Amino acid sequence: MKTIFCILTALTLLLSACSGSKSGSVTFRATVLEINDGYYLVEPVEGSAELKSADQITVPMKNMAPSPEPEVGDILEIEYDGYIAESYPAQINNVYSVRVVE
Repeated sequence: MKTIFCILTALTLLLSACSGSKSGSVTFRATVLEINDGYYLVEPVEGSAELKSADQITVPMKNMAPSPEPEVGDILEIEYDGYIAESYPAQINNVYSVRVVE
């Protein structure tokens, strides 16, 4: 019985690790204020929990969707690990995906 339980537990962990979803990831939307070398300066949209932390956040240009290329004024959907470095502007370092939504 213990062997079956251990095997089922191992399979569950393996499948959850391979599922592609980021456990504990957070997604929010933000307006692009500036495009700089290697990062975006964004402002979280109204109602966003991130707006309660900071009015401006730097987001690295990592894991970008192939197209379209973001421009100042675009709305981005940003998926990250949930941690925001408390500086000014605030910083998100572990970005899983960034894509233009508007």
